[in-house]
Amino acid sequence: MIVVDVNIIIHLFISGSHSKKARALYNSDPYWHVPDLWIHEMTNVISTYVKHGGMDMSDAKKILNNAFEYFGENTYTIPSQDVLALSVEYKISGYDATYIVLAAANEVPLVTLDKKLVAKVPDLTKML
Repeated sequence: MIVVDVNIIIHLFISGSHSKKARALYNSDPYWHVPDLWIHEMTNVISTYVKHGGMDMSDAKKILNNAFEYFGENTYTIPSQDVLALSVEYKISGYDATYIVLAAANEVPLVTLDKKLVAKVPDLTKML
């Protein structure tokens, strides 16, 4: 089991420079846990693709449905008080703190592509 952020999730469903690594990670450990924030972040990424002509609405809906099938059961609501405290402690965004709180609670790393976050919270994160 690991925690992943939306930057990793998106590469499972949209081909990009990190898709091969994201698929390999999923194949080695398919028990990805995510905070419910991922749904909104993923929707934002997908809507940006649609608005800029990168995909049509039909494909966007399929991707979101597929992503929810993968991760819906492993999606958790994170206490905002914990997010606030960790965000202030590490001087990171509340969004990043949400993923970190989930990782810390499960004593697993957050896998990310965010080098700055890994530098600020090295004990709870690792790069893809």
